[in-house]
Amino acid sequence: MRMSFSKTIKHVFFSCIILALILATHSVKAQKIKDKVNQNDINWLLDRYKYQDIRGGTTKGLDVELDESTSRYFQELQDMQSDKKSQDRLAILSMVGEYRVSFEFIETFGSKRDYKLDNPYQSWGTEMVIVLKDEPNYISLQHIMMMYFRDDKGTTTGPYIQKHWRQDWTYEDSKILNYINNNTWDLIDIVDYENTWSQSVYQVDDSPRYESYGRWLHSEAGSRWISKPTPRPLPRREFSVRDDYSLLNGLNKITVMPWGWIMEELNEKIIFPNKYLGSEFGVARYQRISNYDFSPAHDYWNDTKEYWSIVRETWSEILSRKRVCLLGEVEGKPLYLYKFNFAEDYKNDPDNKKAHKNVYETVSKFTTSNC
Repeated sequence: MRMSFSKTIKHVFFSCIILALILATHSVKAQKIKDKVNQNDINWLLDRYKYQDIRGGTTKGLDVELDESTSRYFQELQDMQSDKKSQDRLAILSMVGEYRVSFEFIETFGSKRDYKLDNPYQSWGTEMVIVLKDEPNYISLQHIMMMYFRDDKGTTTGPYIQKHWRQDWTYEDSKILNYINNNTWDLIDIVDYENTWSQSVYQVDDSPRYESYGRWLHSEAGSRWISKPTPRPLPRREFSVRDDYSLLNGLNKITVMPWGWIMEELNEKIIFPNKYLGSEFGVARYQRISNYDFSPAHDYWNDTKEYWSIVRETWSEILSRKRVCLLGEVEGKPLYLYKFNFAEDYKNDPDNKKAHKNVYETVSKFTTSNC
């Protein structure tokens, strides 16, 4: 049974709201400068939010309670009795849980003398991270957002649930998915992969973003993973407002701790093929929360997980090719809308044969190897 037209529109609207996590930011009172600022006209770079407007909206959510307990994975990791690879696995699994997430990005400097620095960016969300697969050499973690919004009158709406990004970790991965430019990826061989873990990051619709690799370093109270330099496409927060550069070349550092984890990004903005434009620094903070009922998100996942498994299998086959190009839109719609709409259909009519056909046909329209 397919959704009615009105329900489909409603779902697309809610999907756009959630995907606009980019636009759902904390309110900042001292907003003074709405435009970019010349880097020569200011003395300090990292506290510009004090006098420069924050990009995004002013959406507010429910208050949360921070969890004072520590995940069992991190507790096991702190015992430090296991071998190095087992410690690595426990560090990755320590990212599983329920979180309040804050995203902050600030452009730090530009290559031109009078480069104009973009407005700082802040956004937030509440989401859970669950295990899709846990194998000796492979761990897959799925992020699922579940958000409530509160207006100025105190009225709360929600929950709004959205499948978010995915991260796959592979031990001693000898082939890395490499972003070239213009939504084009290929596979490259690496030689220094001994004792490393690759992290593959996928979009909300399970299409690729980037992959890198690095080694975990463990110590008391924290474990860190630092990536190799990684080219990647512009995120939505950038391509929705800018077209003056082609890709990011970034270093990622992930740190897991008793209270949650942080992902730091040091990104260079590159005009293809190799012209440097400027740099930005970003922090994504995942704070463990408690007494926050994520059961609607679990229900959504239980109703659609078989569909998303079919999506992942299809992408796995496509990404095994030497080169893959991804179109931005087909018939005026991005890929994620096709996926989310069919996921809603699947909840009402879980037909795997129909889902296989839909996923294959849809992804085929958006991809080509002749690029």
